[in-house]
Amino acid sequence: MTIEVRNIVKQYGAFKALDNVDLRVADGELLALLGPSGSGKTSLLRIIAGLDWPDSGEVSFDGENALARGAGERHVGFVFQHYALFRHMSVFENVAFGLRVQPRAVRKSEAQIRARVKELLDLVQLDWLANRYPSQLSGGQRQRIALARALAIEPRILLLDEPFGALDAKVRKELRQWLRTLHEEIHVTSIFVTHDQEEALEVANRVVVMDKGKIEQIGTPGDVYDNPATAFVHSFIGESIVLPVDVSDGQVKLGHRPLNIDAGSASGPSKLFVRRHDMQIGPLGEGALEGTVRRVRTFGPIQRADIALSGDDTLVEIDAPRDRPLTTGDAISLQPRRYRIFAGQE
Repeated sequence: MTIEVRNIVKQYGAFKALDNVDLRVADGELLALLGPSGSGKTSLLRIIAGLDWPDSGEVSFDGENALARGAGERHVGFVFQHYALFRHMSVFENVAFGLRVQPRAVRKSEAQIRARVKELLDLVQLDWLANRYPSQLSGGQRQRIALARALAIEPRILLLDEPFGALDAKVRKELRQWLRTLHEEIHVTSIFVTHDQEEALEVANRVVVMDKGKIEQIGTPGDVYDNPATAFVHSFIGESIVLPVDVSDGQVKLGHRPLNIDAGSASGPSKLFVRRHDMQIGPLGEGALEGTVRRVRTFGPIQRADIALSGDDTLVEIDAPRDRPLTTGDAISLQPRRYRIFAGQE
């Protein structure tokens, strides 16, 4: 099932949640909508689901107008952040619910319903919990049951709104890997909303980065991480060092210090963006950033250091391998190995 969104606008009073958004989701794709709170990602998801309506624009499923159909007619499975399981129903009955409330003309027989529920509980590897109630499950188990319930009606599209947001870090990581594996098995067109960059990069085939109701960039996880299209994408995905620079006649300066880096197409007041692990430590020399180590912490194979840059004492945080130990008080130089300069950044 392909999804096409064209020129979608959604406004709440003076606040424009979606501003002429265009998006195409391929059949069988697992797509992440990534952005901070208020970026428009959940509004877009709800419009696709039929839980909300745009002020203008079009949504189509396989070329057919989805806006002409209500939520119940779109054959969409929806998984919420807080599970939304029925507390008075067993796990089995929660999964069976969508099948039992279908119109009589299309409703399966009791034997077919029981077979379908068993199939889904096997799929999410929780068949042994069929007779328990939601209060007797862990958070991760509840979310897997919520997903099984969404899949029960054999949706053409699966939508997930911050599906792991209410879980602790260890369970989130386990469920991310599980969702990726599950999607490869069921291959249903899926969109999930998240504000967690690692989650989007690890799970999705493609990532849509949103901010202030607009799409900033669409690409594979590798594309958006390695080749951010805008300053916002660079700062939002991954940890970045951001330094104000001035570019004149191809020369980049931090304050009065010229840097030995390529200005690209930038000109005038700009911002230099560098990933923490892309600041290379080297000997003191012309064209490099010089500074003093203020603090060092170790995290497994890396050391994280606070460096006070010479001149204005700007503090930057870098990640470096532990094969070159850093000590508080060391004078070092830093050279950006990979970086981007975005012009006109205040």
